[in-house]
Amino acid sequence: MSELEPTSPDTPAPVPAPVPDAPAAAPAATGDGGGGGGLQKAGAAAAGAASAAGTAIAATGAVLGMAVRYGIVIAQLAAAGAKLRGLSEQVRSTYEYVEGCAGSVDDLADQMSGLRVDRDTVSEHHEAASVMRSVLADAEAMAAATEDLASLFDQAAAEHEADYGPVTQAFQSMSVDPAESEFYSNR
Repeated sequence: MSELEPTSPDTPAPVPAPVPDAPAAAPAATGDGGGGGGLQKAGAAAAGAASAAGTAIAATGAVLGMAVRYGIVIAQLAAAGAKLRGLSEQVRSTYEYVEGCAGSVDDLADQMSGLRVDRDTVSEHHEAASVMRSVLADAEAMAAATEDLASLFDQAAAEHEADYGPVTQAFQSMSVDPAESEFYSNR
């Protein structure tokens, strides 16, 4: 594992210390007679700035993690709705094929009747076509129910976005560092 990879999904990735913009002043310029006290103060100030920057970056990482999870939920709900709509279309196209088969079987039965095939065989074919048609209403009901379910997934995604979108945006645009992500957890 590299030193920049997070150790778990809830732990922000470690961030290398920032590089200072300008070098520290030379000892003679600090006014302490070259004793190094100025360097110690500069080093302490740099360490404090690096610590604050690290804390801010870690908090930003936590915020980004929450935003990513929010986005994933919205995307998964939308994807589920799309898959259900696709399933509904597959059900309809399959049963359109079955309806076509029923028509073909009826045509064959009529043709057999014209060729003086026995009545039992002809009636068996008409009965088979009738059984095929009997499931068409159930198939249409199933396709309609699947479309309704897809609409509910779309509605859930829209409502989730309406409920939590402004909260997520406000959280991301806060001018202060957020609390630890565990504070916001509702688990």
